[in-house]
Amino acid sequence: MERMGETEAFDSLLDRLMEYLGEAERALARSAPGPDSPVELVRTSRDLVEILRSRVHREIGRLAPMLDPDLMAYLIRADGPEDPTPIRREVTVLFVDLHGFSELCERTPLEALVPLLNRYLELAWACIRAEGGVVDRFMGDAVLGWFNAPFELPDHPYRALRAAWRMQQEVLHLHAALPPEHRRRYRIGVHLGEAVLGPIGTREFQTYTLVGSTVNYARRLQEAAPPGQIMISRAVFERVRDRIEARALPIFPVRGGAQVVPVYRFLGFREETP
Repeated sequence: MERMGETEAFDSLLDRLMEYLGEAERALARSAPGPDSPVELVRTSRDLVEILRSRVHREIGRLAPMLDPDLMAYLIRADGPEDPTPIRREVTVLFVDLHGFSELCERTPLEALVPLLNRYLELAWACIRAEGGVVDRFMGDAVLGWFNAPFELPDHPYRALRAAWRMQQEVLHLHAALPPEHRRRYRIGVHLGEAVLGPIGTREFQTYTLVGSTVNYARRLQEAAPPGQIMISRAVFERVRDRIEARALPIFPVRGGAQVVPVYRFLGFREETP
């Protein structure tokens, strides 16, 4: 399915409804002419749809920031039952954490903390979105993003690394505008594998998110990454090994001890840096 913004998706839905009403209007005009015929009801309905369109655009402005634009567009356009069917897909997951945020919380007044945190989160969001990724949610100072769901994205492992690399570069520009005590670096983990995308939660409250061991492993990679570094899994490395520079780190610390798992520290691209 082609990517489409949430406003475009609403417009597409309303345009489809207008087409249906137009067909009904023409059919009724042929069978029931006259000022009091059902045609007038259809015309009134068409006017109501236009009113609905303006109101939908207004509400989108309020609700759009609550959900990634790609997920919103996908859910709006989805046909079928009320609850979208979960989809299984190969994805590249990118997990981001802001190193030293707890210390920052202790030293920064709350009034200044939220705007500062939002600057870091906005930067991460922009880098992921620029490469076609989805930002699932913000968890305090952490960001979960992924590539290749719900819309197919060719070369998604490479795009995820481009987003991670850009994040690490652009945060240095952000630091130039911040006092030293507010400067923090991202720790990033990137992993590739299958996961399930769908509604998670209760009937009363749900989130449309990605679940599976692929997400958990990306987070473990992020936890193992030094500040300012990007840790990638062997699955990611094997997919893009001819296009990147990376250093193997055979001992990967996991919860409960050390396990010999081949992981890599991403160092950059062999071609011109994006």
